[in-house]
Amino acid sequence: MENKNLELFANTIRCLSIDMVNAANSGHQGAPLGFADVMSVLFNGAMNFNPGCENRDRFILSIGHASAMLYSSLFLSGKTSLTIGDLKSFRKIGSVCQGHPEINKDLGIEMTTGALGQGIATAVGFAIALKKKHIKSKVFVVVGDGDLMEGVSHEAMTLASKLNLDNLIVLFDDNDICIDGNASEFTTCNIERFKAYGFDIFKSDGHDYDQIKNTIAQAKSSNRPSFISFKTKIGKFTEKEGTNKCHGKFVSLEEAKAIRTKLGLPEEPFSIPTEFMKSNTTKQISKTDIDFTELRKVINEIKVGFINNPEEKSTRYFAGKVFEKLSEKFKWLIGGSADLSSSNCTISSNSKAITKESFEGNYIHYGVREHVMGCIMNGLAIEGFIPYGGTFLVFSDYMRPAIRNAALMGCSPIFVLTHDSIAVGEDGATHQPVEHINSLRLIPNLNVFRPSCDIEVAECIELAIMNRATPSAILLSRNNVKNIRITHFDDNLSSKGAYLLSDFLYNGNEQLTIFATGSEVSLAYELKESLESYDIRIVSAPCLEIFNKQPGSYKSDILWFRKLFIEAGNTDLLYKYKNRDDDKVIGISSFGESGTAKNLFEKFRIDAKSIIEDHFECDISKRDRINVYLK
Repeated sequence: MENKNLELFANTIRCLSIDMVNAANSGHQGAPLGFADVMSVLFNGAMNFNPGCENRDRFILSIGHASAMLYSSLFLSGKTSLTIGDLKSFRKIGSVCQGHPEINKDLGIEMTTGALGQGIATAVGFAIALKKKHIKSKVFVVVGDGDLMEGVSHEAMTLASKLNLDNLIVLFDDNDICIDGNASEFTTCNIERFKAYGFDIFKSDGHDYDQIKNTIAQAKSSNRPSFISFKTKIGKFTEKEGTNKCHGKFVSLEEAKAIRTKLGLPEEPFSIPTEFMKSNTTKQISKTDIDFTELRKVINEIKVGFINNPEEKSTRYFAGKVFEKLSEKFKWLIGGSADLSSSNCTISSNSKAITKESFEGNYIHYGVREHVMGCIMNGLAIEGFIPYGGTFLVFSDYMRPAIRNAALMGCSPIFVLTHDSIAVGEDGATHQPVEHINSLRLIPNLNVFRPSCDIEVAECIELAIMNRATPSAILLSRNNVKNIRITHFDDNLSSKGAYLLSDFLYNGNEQLTIFATGSEVSLAYELKESLESYDIRIVSAPCLEIFNKQPGSYKSDILWFRKLFIEAGNTDLLYKYKNRDDDKVIGISSFGESGTAKNLFEKFRIDAKSIIEDHFECDISKRDRINVYLK
């Protein structure tokens, strides 16, 4: 395209972005004004932009606050169903033009961005996925100083370099401005930094069309991951150009009119040149085909194998066996771990590492990079793979932004989080999760599984794979559990989130329901054996999110009678299931400490002997004392 037409496209992006933010009375105008020239070159031939084509280049706007620039570019491309009406509804209820971009492949929005660093990190997952699919396309990711200040960018780029992702092109909006002032006052030289990573480095004037075109062309032909620094002026053509005063909304209606006149566009907001009045279309993206019938068959084979060959092992061990069997059969499964492969039990005899020499493997050694592991898994999941990646539950804090973004996007990676309670033992409080189970449960659209035994592990993994619109966190024990399920059922009993494991005998004794999750279900059986004067039934609750969605009648049946709730962690979210004054909730509300698992459970009084003493055979004064732990 001739430079004069590129300029017209860029200036229309600028004016539409100003208009969208002014109409919403909210948003960001500085970045679109500064980076529009590069966007014009990208969307007019430098990038293969085609939302309906599997072989398209992937475009990721990591600086999600510049969303008005993205929506304007998508609209002007003529290749999506976006309308001028959509642009006018920017940042309003029900609009497809949300305040920060949210995944919509039909519109060309590859992922949800906004939280800085998520885009650049997830782009690595996209690049790996394209390599595995043998697609020669590129992944273009636009970043700013904020993305590069976030630590996850370092995690991501070091791994991209180690894998030599030559299909990854990082486009840096180098305007030296962040909200608090000049970015150079708060950060290092990003060009030198990426040079140290081993990237191919390019520099360009971000307002010179010939330079932009030539530089992108060079990066596309590189045999290494590329970093292009585009020197730009934030807020270009405005009175505050080049300052930190033009990050958000700052262009008045009067100045907007003057800018339109200066750039040769009509004064009326949202008016566009006739060249761009074209009919936009919507195309569908192909999706990975997963044979759920075959999956169910393999899972049932695994369940039968567990029943025929019982072992009292940890649930992390059983998960490793399930993933090992599944990886024999299914090529869409990609495992990994943040340098804890053996501890997480995510690696098996079928695991073959993905390396820079070959992307034919099915396992990624992420190194100690929990955050970027989650982001890369998101990219792989968006591209149709089913990634599972492991770390300790306590370190899920490091990857929480990626877990949240997965839930927000509705993609379905499987976060394998082991060492799920104080039973970690001697490693002490730093490694003992207490608040983490409930912390994850607070994330909308995330299924938090805590299986109690070998069979439940297999069933929870099956549910995680089958749910294509919800990510899953599978919480697994280090401590051994009992063989609770000894009869095979083809049906997935965990599919209701909570279910009856052992019913009442109806022998006339006082009735009690013990409601437990994970390894504490084994504790429930110890209690049942010890409390001979009670008629006890046991409910296992491997996934409260799924249980919460069951019909009211089913939940009432499960929660009927007097109940004892047990979970080796913070129990605040379990109180919602209490419906009787004599229901009890047992857990931990303080940090742990070093010691054996047995001694720790005794200290925190969530072993069978202590529970019986405190809740069945003790006086009021003793109960008040232990309530420090029960909360």
